[in-house]
Amino acid sequence: MPTITITVGGRERLEPAFSKATPLGALGTEALVWIGATSIHGRAAALRALADALVEAADLADDYDADPDAFTQREQADRDPDR
Repeated sequence: MPTITITVGGRERLEPAFSKATPLGALGTEALVWIGATSIHGRAAALRALADALVEAADLADDYDADPDAFTQREQADRDPDR
């Protein structure tokens, strides 16, 4: 599977929208997020899953920044339950 890297530095335009809307939901409406000139689109459930993963990644980064040694020890303990 190819890898795509999107780096967000805080100055990019972040704008939610939707596309392919139909009256009374005859066809599924797709959600859309603009990150600068890049767009991410998909069904609402898929974008919610992406949002959940982004929140989890941000929380992991915050935990690591707060105490790198404790974070590393927790990660090692999670990977090696016999310790």
